[in-house]
Amino acid sequence: MRPRTLSLVGSLFLFAAATAFGQQAEPMPAAGVPVASPSEMACSGFISGAPLSKDLYVFEGADNDLHSEFHTWVQGDYVYLRSRTGAGFAAGNEFSIVRPASELMRVQWYEGQGRSLASLGAAYEDVARVKVTTVTPHGAVAEVTFACLSIESGDLAVARPARSAPAYTPSGRLERFGPSNGKLLGAITATSDNKVYTGKNGLVHINLGQSDGVAAGQKFRVFHIIRETMRTGLYALPETPRENIGELVILSTEDRSSVAMVVQCTREIALGDGIQLE
Repeated sequence: MRPRTLSLVGSLFLFAAATAFGQQAEPMPAAGVPVASPSEMACSGFISGAPLSKDLYVFEGADNDLHSEFHTWVQGDYVYLRSRTGAGFAAGNEFSIVRPASELMRVQWYEGQGRSLASLGAAYEDVARVKVTTVTPHGAVAEVTFACLSIESGDLAVARPARSAPAYTPSGRLERFGPSNGKLLGAITATSDNKVYTGKNGLVHINLGQSDGVAAGQKFRVFHIIRETMRTGLYALPETPRENIGELVILSTEDRSSVAMVVQCTREIALGDGIQLE
């Protein structure tokens, strides 16, 4: 009887261990992680609903003894800020250094892109962040604490808070030919580097913003739009099912536009492709 009892106890132990192992092996839900790095958040650019004030600007910087108009400044350097209206500065003030993205957005990749951009406001490039260290009778001295690009004389200084990355929980497999869900629709108006195509981890500007109820952290599906509608007497483009080709996560918002990151895609994403809130 004794060996039989031990065998029964051993079997129960093995069953309990196997059950526990099976429970531990079940996949855990993915936790939210920052969707973008600090530099991606800081250097994404933006389309302001209205032109920014030109009052505060960089008029010079340290180590430019010859006052060359081509001199630039980077992280760790010091620049001199001035106000066109005589506004005051205070030590510790932090500013974003930006410049109009007119040159970056000069090339138009699809018909109507210029009108689309203009309808959203004024596009700007993120250049750097600075912190005022000294106030002078002529303005202020500010240390460049972070730089996306080299600062140039004439760049604007604006009081904009630093952006923080929203948390992102990866979605499941993309339903490639899923129909519309009836939610908010928009389009990809531009990319941050003004290229016609982008892919995973690409930064894009969309034509939806705070006035549409869009907020950081929201997800949008990207669907491909065939823009060639020209018909000839011999051939007409057929109607095709909607093809979902990617997913975006909103990083930051303005009044009528937002910056988003492509977190997954099945093919290249083109300017003008459609988006829909998940």
